[in-house]
Amino acid sequence: MATNPSAFDKDFGYLLPFLDKVAAAAAGLEDPQAREELTRLMAEEKVRWERARELLRGASGKGGGRSAAGESPESSLARASADDVHRAAPGPSGLTVGSLKGAGAAPKSQRR
Repeated sequence: MATNPSAFDKDFGYLLPFLDKVAAAAAGLEDPQAREELTRLMAEEKVRWERARELLRGASGKGGGRSAAGESPESSLARASADDVHRAAPGPSGLTVGSLKGAGAAPKSQRR
Protein backbone atom coordinates (compact mmCIF):
# COMPACT_ATOMS: atom_id res chain seq x y z
CA MET A 1 0.00 0.00 0.00
CA ALA A 2 1.54 3.31 -1.10
CA THR A 3 1.60 6.18 1.37
CA ASN A 4 1.40 9.83 0.44
CA PRO A 5 4.65 11.28 1.88
CA SER A 6 3.09 14.72 2.28
CA ALA A 7 0.63 13.16 4.76
CA PHE A 8 3.47 13.30 7.31
CA ASP A 9 4.70 16.84 6.62
CA LYS A 10 2.68 18.35 9.46
CA ASP A 11 3.95 15.73 11.90
CA PHE A 12 7.56 16.27 10.89
CA GLY A 13 6.90 19.99 11.16
CA TYR A 14 6.21 19.47 14.87
CA LEU A 15 8.69 16.66 15.56
CA LEU A 16 11.91 18.13 14.20
CA PRO A 17 11.56 21.52 15.96
CA PHE A 18 10.65 19.62 19.15
CA LEU A 19 13.90 17.63 18.91
CA ASP A 20 15.77 20.92 18.40
CA LYS A 21 14.04 22.37 21.48
CA VAL A 22 15.07 19.40 23.63
CA ALA A 23 18.65 19.64 22.32
CA ALA A 24 18.71 23.35 23.18
CA ALA A 25 17.44 22.58 26.68
CA ALA A 26 20.40 20.23 27.13
CA ALA A 27 22.67 23.28 27.28
CA GLY A 28 21.01 24.23 30.57
CA LEU A 29 21.82 20.95 32.31
CA GLU A 30 24.37 21.27 35.11
CA ASP A 31 25.83 17.78 34.72
CA PRO A 32 28.29 17.91 31.79
CA GLN A 33 27.89 14.20 31.05
CA ALA A 34 24.09 14.48 30.99
CA ARG A 35 24.37 17.58 28.80
CA GLU A 36 26.63 15.74 26.33
CA GLU A 37 24.49 12.61 26.31
CA LEU A 38 21.22 14.46 25.72
CA THR A 39 22.77 16.56 22.96
CA ARG A 40 24.11 13.40 21.28
CA LEU A 41 20.83 11.51 21.68
CA MET A 42 18.83 14.31 20.08
CA ALA A 43 21.31 14.62 17.19
CA GLU A 44 21.11 10.86 16.57
CA GLU A 45 17.32 10.87 16.82
CA LYS A 46 17.05 13.72 14.35
CA VAL A 47 19.24 11.82 11.86
CA ARG A 48 16.96 8.76 12.19
CA TRP A 49 13.78 10.79 11.66
CA GLU A 50 15.27 12.62 8.68
CA ARG A 51 16.10 9.21 7.18
CA ALA A 52 12.55 8.02 7.82
CA ARG A 53 11.31 11.11 6.00
CA GLU A 54 13.62 10.39 3.05
CA LEU A 55 12.35 6.81 2.86
CA LEU A 56 8.75 7.98 2.89
CA ARG A 57 9.60 10.28 0.00
CA GLY A 58 10.93 7.38 -2.06
CA ALA A 59 14.62 7.02 -1.17
CA SER A 60 16.08 3.56 -1.67
CA GLY A 61 16.48 1.40 1.40
CA LYS A 62 19.90 0.38 2.64
CA GLY A 63 18.84 -3.17 3.53
CA GLY A 64 17.61 -4.63 6.76
CA GLY A 65 20.72 -6.52 7.82
CA ARG A 66 22.57 -5.73 11.02
CA SER A 67 25.97 -5.97 9.33
CA ALA A 68 28.35 -3.07 9.89
CA ALA A 69 29.76 -3.43 6.37
CA GLY A 70 29.23 -0.28 4.36
CA GLU A 71 27.94 1.73 7.31
CA SER A 72 29.42 5.08 8.17
CA PRO A 73 30.92 5.45 11.67
CA GLU A 74 28.08 7.84 12.52
CA SER A 75 25.37 5.33 11.65
CA SER A 76 27.17 2.57 13.54
CA LEU A 77 27.40 4.82 16.61
CA ALA A 78 23.74 5.78 16.34
CA ARG A 79 22.70 2.12 16.06
CA ALA A 80 24.88 1.10 19.02
CA SER A 81 23.56 3.97 21.12
CA ALA A 82 19.97 3.13 20.26
CA ASP A 83 20.54 -0.54 21.06
CA ASP A 84 21.97 0.39 24.47
CA VAL A 85 19.01 2.63 25.21
CA HIS A 86 16.54 -0.14 24.39
CA ARG A 87 18.38 -2.65 26.55
CA ALA A 88 18.48 -0.25 29.49
CA ALA A 89 14.78 0.66 29.38
CA PRO A 90 12.74 -2.33 28.25
CA GLY A 91 9.62 -1.46 30.26
CA PRO A 92 6.53 0.27 28.93
CA SER A 93 6.88 4.00 28.49
CA GLY A 94 3.31 4.96 29.32
CA LEU A 95 3.12 6.98 26.11
CA THR A 96 0.23 6.71 23.72
CA VAL A 97 -0.06 7.19 20.00
CA GLY A 98 -2.92 9.09 18.50
CA SER A 99 -4.61 12.42 18.46
CA LEU A 100 -4.65 14.48 21.62
CA LYS A 101 -7.39 16.70 20.24
CA GLY A 102 -10.22 16.68 22.73
CA ALA A 103 -8.26 14.29 24.97
CA GLY A 104 -9.58 15.61 28.27
CA ALA A 105 -12.97 16.72 27.16
CA ALA A 106 -16.11 14.90 28.18
CA PRO A 107 -18.31 13.65 25.35
CA LYS A 108 -20.84 16.26 24.22
CA SER A 109 -23.71 14.29 25.71
CA GLN A 110 -22.16 14.59 29.19
CA ARG A 111 -21.24 18.31 29.06
CA ARG A 112 -23.40 20.79 30.88
